[in-house]
Amino acid sequence: MIVLNFYTIRTLSAARAYINGESQYSKGQKDASAHLINYITLENNEDYAAFERDISVPAGDHTARVALSSNPNKELAKKGFLQGKNHPADIDDLVWLFSNFQHLPMFQKVIGIWTEGDVMVNKLHLIGKQAREQITGGKMSAAEKKQLVLAINNISADLTIKEQAFSDTLGVICRSINLYVFIGNVFITLVILGSSLSYAGIMLNNLVRSQQKVVEQNDSLQLINSGLDKFVFNVTHDLRSPLIALMGLISLIDDESDPVQVKAYINMMKDSLEKQDRFINEMLLFIQSKNSGLVKKECYLLSIIDNVIAQNHYGVGGKKIQIYKEVEKNRIDSDALKLQVILNNLVSNAIKYSDPDKERQWVKVKTYEMNGSAVIEVEDNGLGIRKNDQERIFDKFYMSGSNKKSSGIGLYLVKDAVTQMEGKITVQSEPGLYSKFIISIPL
Repeated sequence: MIVLNFYTIRTLSAARAYINGESQYSKGQKDASAHLINYITLENNEDYAAFERDISVPAGDHTARVALSSNPNKELAKKGFLQGKNHPADIDDLVWLFSNFQHLPMFQKVIGIWTEGDVMVNKLHLIGKQAREQITGGKMSAAEKKQLVLAINNISADLTIKEQAFSDTLGVICRSINLYVFIGNVFITLVILGSSLSYAGIMLNNLVRSQQKVVEQNDSLQLINSGLDKFVFNVTHDLRSPLIALMGLISLIDDESDPVQVKAYINMMKDSLEKQDRFINEMLLFIQSKNSGLVKKECYLLSIIDNVIAQNHYGVGGKKIQIYKEVEKNRIDSDALKLQVILNNLVSNAIKYSDPDKERQWVKVKTYEMNGSAVIEVEDNGLGIRKNDQERIFDKFYMSGSNKKSSGIGLYLVKDAVTQMEGKITVQSEPGLYSKFIISIPL
């Protein structure tokens, strides 16, 4: 196939070179005719010199044709083609095509047209010499000039027809070659395909089995990595919330002199740590059961909210945040762990970004049923969220403005948990006034 395509390309390249050579042949002939008519009309020697120069272009192609037709002389043919203003890079292809195809019927037709054109060019050259002799001898009348010009125009018109026929015939040859090459390539391709089918079938079966094993292993690894990723994010983020509360309680203990109250604060710290330990254990169970997908079971929103409040009711500096709850919808069939993740992140964020300049700081958690969904709202009167940040706060690692308190993980985890439960989450906020997160979970 490679050899076939190589010679096809060479043949088509040589045919293209002949068509280009025909354009040089035609240009030389027409320019020579124009200069000869000017010479006969004006008797200017410069026009005759230009005629001889231009007529030498088709004369060079004539020399090449004759040199290759009988007793081939390739060197003489190359000189003739160069005289015909063919591109030097095309000369070898021109000689090769003529030498190897001159006996084929279609190429013989091309050579025949070329020969007829050369005869007409020779007539034109003879008219030029005749005009030169008569003008030099001062023996040409106006009637003779008119007759010679008419003869030149007739020859030029006939040559135009021959030149067009030459190009058209070469075009037919090129199209025929393309067709034969296409058929040859199709045949060779079918042979190759046929001989390869049995081997390909065996290899394909082996590859399919290998690919299935790789895909299964890759999917397993991705599930493991995804679970570990979420586990790390959740633990890192959610451990900070009770730590902040503990720091607030420690601040209170530092300022408290009443042993009874100090003990009460210590008991609160112990209770918070125990609940956080339970949360970590639940996260471990969640990772272990990651392949089971969404774990739906009966759960109570009031209990989940109470656990979240118990871990998050103290802010920075030990200042207590007032948390309200309005639980109209309590029992639902859902994933309790994911609900814990959602509420814990939203409430802890509300406390973290409470407005210290406000005398009364509060967070409200509200649940109700609407349009076949359980709706959970978490609202606060904190710092609020800027408009241009509201569309991006659920992106992983995104931190709005100059925020240095967040790692940019919490709201991403919230969004991910809501999505897994096929729910929706939206945010409403006015900077300096409030923020409200609304979660809708299908029942």
